[in-house]
Amino acid sequence: MPAIPIRDAQRLPDLVIRRIALPDASVELCAFPEVLAETLVVTEEEDVLSLGLSPLLGGAEGRMAGDRRIPFARFGAMGFRPAGIPMEMRIDGGAFHTIRCRFAPGTITGTLGCAPLNDAQLAACFDIRVPAIEEAMLRLAGEVNRPAPDSPALAAALVATILIDLARYLADARRQAERRKGGLPPRLMRRALALIDRPGQPPTIAELAMACGLSRFHFMRCFKETAGMSVGACIAEARVTRAKALLAADELPLAAIAQELGYAGLPAFSAAFRKAAGRSPGAYRALMR
Repeated sequence: MPAIPIRDAQRLPDLVIRRIALPDASVELCAFPEVLAETLVVTEEEDVLSLGLSPLLGGAEGRMAGDRRIPFARFGAMGFRPAGIPMEMRIDGGAFHTIRCRFAPGTITGTLGCAPLNDAQLAACFDIRVPAIEEAMLRLAGEVNRPAPDSPALAAALVATILIDLARYLADARRQAERRKGGLPPRLMRRALALIDRPGQPPTIAELAMACGLSRFHFMRCFKETAGMSVGACIAEARVTRAKALLAADELPLAAIAQELGYAGLPAFSAAFRKAAGRSPGAYRALMR
């Protein structure tokens, strides 16, 4: 099948391969075919939280549509698209799998309260790095993929937890924006994250600082102010995110995945993955099958 526009892909009858329908949400496992590289404006009719279960499409960015002064933000593995907010998206071509929650009208606003999301909160929607939400989404993927009689009850509990953690994340994004005084400009942040997300051996802090034209100390300080975490923590998190995508996407041997991610060997990869994800790479792969 030739590559198609993403809007056409979203209308395919077999896009959603499995789902669990709940009173306030629909949890859906989606398999997108090859899509074209394009820039488009998307306005969701429902609030949608999604997590990629395959490697990220390279160079994907987004911003609130309508104001060209707003810089593009990097798309991460997990993102939230509020209903009724036009989002301008740049995506590279490729195929990918996602688990997504489509929330019924009023579900999100009932959890977040009546205050509309500000610009900082909307920007934070493009790259959500909250391990608790990611883990809950992965558990949802497992329940949808291999449903049991009690799967709807467990899915409802997981969705309720996700809503609380999402509300906390967005509230924290508002607070951080109010007290933030410095940080990396968006173009330098995107440059740094692109290097962190590249395949193979992760970059050193010195390499990242040089790419941004800053001293090592100044880069580390600005990065933490912008990302809310240290450079080292971000690099470790990105490696685990890539590992999860590789484990879910194909049957590459674990040793080959360790090599691709730049680990010294399989034992080092297994130890780092278990520490971050709470289970071995093999157990994670079994969960996603």
